[in-house]
Amino acid sequence: MDVRRAARRPGSWASIALGLSVSWFALAGCRHASRSGELGAPAGASAWDTRLDQLFDDRFTPTAVELTGRAPGDVLDQRRFSQRLGYANVIVLVRVDQVWSRTLFGGQPQQRVEVTLGRTLRGSLPRKTTPSQVLVLRQAEELPADAVGRVMLMFVAWAPGEIPAYHHHLMPADEKVIELIEAMVRHARKEGKLDESDGRKKRRKRAADAGT
Repeated sequence: MDVRRAARRPGSWASIALGLSVSWFALAGCRHASRSGELGAPAGASAWDTRLDQLFDDRFTPTAVELTGRAPGDVLDQRRFSQRLGYANVIVLVRVDQVWSRTLFGGQPQQRVEVTLGRTLRGSLPRKTTPSQVLVLRQAEELPADAVGRVMLMFVAWAPGEIPAYHHHLMPADEKVIELIEAMVRHARKEGKLDESDGRKKRRKRAADAGT
């Protein structure tokens, strides 16, 4: 899979020094709940690109990425981490509240994870999204029971028309990784190379065109 050819280009990330303080769960006030409040793609979001399937696979990485590791596994994790940074619509901290498993018809295992959405590191959540969400982990090694109470990173890519209307990937929220994400996002935003409109620019353009 060549994710570099995907329609949405990643932000232009730069390597910059770390030194940011990390605070958890600074939610910007309670959001007004919609009928369900479920996380989902906002209006105007681009259609799902199947070339991103391996990055946003509705699974989890059991260990934090080794940012300076040189082993083959570390290098692969670093590459996928970088790609997720570039292609994610939203990167958000979540707290794992509950984990349970079920077996679907035909014996296919599926795990459900109840989380509380915390601070957004990149992008923004749709306005009516409620903090409490249930994620589905598909055909993956089960999240261990001791994950309850832990803070994790969730990378989200919108998938309008699907149920749920997004794909995600979970990984442990290592403090250095959080600092790196914050620094890279801040730099990309300063350089004007980060599009976090989530369809708002498109909607404004359509409204302007309709008024002419």
